[in-house]
Amino acid sequence: MTDRISFDTIRKYFKTGCLKRSDGLLRFVDFRIPYTKNSAKIFQLYQEKTESIQSTRMDIQTTSYEFSNSFALEMKFFLEKNLSDKILGAYTHGSLGTDELIPYSDFDGLVILNHEAFKSARDISDTAIVLRKSESIMRKMDPLQHHGWFIITEKELENYPSDYFPPKLFSHVKCLTGKNNFSIRFRAHSEEEQKKHFSAFCKHLCRNIQNHHAGSNYYDTKSLLSGFMLLPAIYLQIKHPEGVFKKESFDLLRKELTAAEYQVMDDVSGIRSEWNYIPTKRYKNLLLSDNAFMYHYFHKKWSGNIPAWLATKLNQLKPEMLRFVKTLTAKTENEV
Repeated sequence: MTDRISFDTIRKYFKTGCLKRSDGLLRFVDFRIPYTKNSAKIFQLYQEKTESIQSTRMDIQTTSYEFSNSFALEMKFFLEKNLSDKILGAYTHGSLGTDELIPYSDFDGLVILNHEAFKSARDISDTAIVLRKSESIMRKMDPLQHHGWFIITEKELENYPSDYFPPKLFSHVKCLTGKNNFSIRFRAHSEEEQKKHFSAFCKHLCRNIQNHHAGSNYYDTKSLLSGFMLLPAIYLQIKHPEGVFKKESFDLLRKELTAAEYQVMDDVSGIRSEWNYIPTKRYKNLLLSDNAFMYHYFHKKWSGNIPAWLATKLNQLKPEMLRFVKTLTAKTENEV
């Protein structure tokens, strides 16, 4: 098993604890069971020798989080109380890291797990369960949060997954707790590897666009909009393997397209600026519950259907959104 497959498996484990389809049934009984069941497998993977590669060294320097967002501060306190000996550092990025929050914003967080978190199978499962519980703070900030922690292990710093969390992004993160400074070694992915990643992202995005309809719920709609607005950064990463900050990617891409070609990105971004989602009490209670069965079956449905004006607007934009993806795909084939 290659390093990348091993660490992707570790990331999959920390998400739900499930490594096989049958683990999902166990999760419905108690979300902790798969974490306990599969921790020995993760312990074994982490002990395997890492590949030696030719790589570039980069010194990472971050600044401490000094803003006043209540959810970020709650997360900082939670991690320092429960996981201080298991993490090299925890960091915010995106609008939370730059303190440019709008009602649409979600909780973007990266955690680097240190060697102590993998000292034994018990340490692994305990860390994973606590980290999973911490994500309830993310959902308190954004009930439609569609991702949890970005997770990297201390062992990966010597063979850093630059396509998973591009090194360039560290210039915009804020350290919640742990080390502000550390070093990584990474290999820049080839143009062909980046194109393959971009192509897979586009295919997934196009399916989401085509499947969206008037009766779609808020959860799926936000996931679609967020994926579409991530497209410029994913595209530009082909040219800039070290990564491009999402906020900067919009103006960079605007320079490469005509005004007509780029217009749909402004239209979708306009929806984000008008976002005003208010969850029901039932939905809030669901998001804070440890009941994996209820969450699995109802976290989308109970988010509520989008209003008619938004459904109409997105239906009008769908052809342009698909055309935008096609334009960028063509540019990767003919210009990049």
